[in-house]
Amino acid sequence: MSLIQPPHRSGPSDAAVHIRRLRRSDRAEFLAHLLRLDGESRRMRFGSAVNDGFLTRYAQSTLGSGGMAKGLFIDRTLRGVAELREIDSPMPEAAFSLEPLWQGQGYGTRLFSSLVDGARNAALPHFKIQCLRDNVAMQRIARRHEAELQFAEGEVVAELRHPGGDLASLLREASEEHFARSLAAADRALYRIAAEAGVDLRLRRT
Repeated sequence: MSLIQPPHRSGPSDAAVHIRRLRRSDRAEFLAHLLRLDGESRRMRFGSAVNDGFLTRYAQSTLGSGGMAKGLFIDRTLRGVAELREIDSPMPEAAFSLEPLWQGQGYGTRLFSSLVDGARNAALPHFKIQCLRDNVAMQRIARRHEAELQFAEGEVVAELRHPGGDLASLLREASEEHFARSLAAADRALYRIAAEAGVDLRLRRT
């Protein structure tokens, strides 16, 4: 079950965390997440500086068919995304984004592992990650998953090969989705009770 507690550090207090697949209906949250990335996080994700207009267009064209995306939610707010694009191609490509406040706490590794489970369960034998040479964190995570790294001018290409899905990977992904659905059902029940009581209940998101 993808329920964990972040370590103590300056910043937000301990928070519930879960991972689930993203869908077209999540595009607004996906855009809000991208817009919260600072300049350096945007450069690491897209390989160069990008503005809000670019992010808006990107979010509108993502989370459709031909890809897979996993979202990391902290206190029900999307804070990290792992994407696997062009899954019908000979070599799908993965990309990752994580908001600055939540970097360096192990969330990137957990998100990566969830994407690997999704790829295995979809019978995708391998995928690649292209990142900048100074994106050491991404390279470290890829190495933990036994990826082969090739260094070229200005960038690194990591190729990850893995076996097909097994009972463990299927159960891990099913547990993620079940927990996410349980949270959504709890939210709907809470809003219904509040509405019946005449209370305008809104979840605060930042």
